[in-house]
Amino acid sequence: MKTGKIFVLLGALLTLVSTFFFSFGQTNGADGRTYISGIGFLFNLPEIIGDVNYWMAFNGGESMVIYIVSIVLFVFLLAGIIQLIGLASRVVAIIGALIALSLGIVAILVITIDIPGFSLYSLLLWRAPIADGIWPLDVPLMATSGFYYQSLSLGSVMLVAGGGLGLVGGILGVKD
Repeated sequence: MKTGKIFVLLGALLTLVSTFFFSFGQTNGADGRTYISGIGFLFNLPEIIGDVNYWMAFNGGESMVIYIVSIVLFVFLLAGIIQLIGLASRVVAIIGALIALSLGIVAILVITIDIPGFSLYSLLLWRAPIADGIWPLDVPLMATSGFYYQSLSLGSVMLVAGGGLGLVGGILGVKD
């Protein structure tokens, strides 16, 4: 197996694990401790589609903007799968890696420096733990002093690493 293909495979696995099993950060929501995670968005998706007015009340945006952000986040959920498909095509591997890398960087920036426009739409990723202390797994790395967030967690760093590995692998090439 060629080095590029190994990097893409490792990047895809890191992206999938960080998206669905780890939290990107921790926050204090209205109902207590909540986590920012890809699995949180997946669990929130039926509520977002079913009652967009509820989500509009949080951020004051328009329903179309919430739908567009939801579509972008749904594509993000598929980034690891896109990277796996990229084992056969260099371009697809790079696209999947760029999706994961860009959302990971945005997550880190929003959690650490509290970007006002993005912070409101990150509410779509917030969710109480599905299994408290187990899923999503929260491994805090750094305490933050932002308005919404308490800590940056391992999942966001793993997401950037997965995107970076996938990007390097895609650039190196995946053909045997």
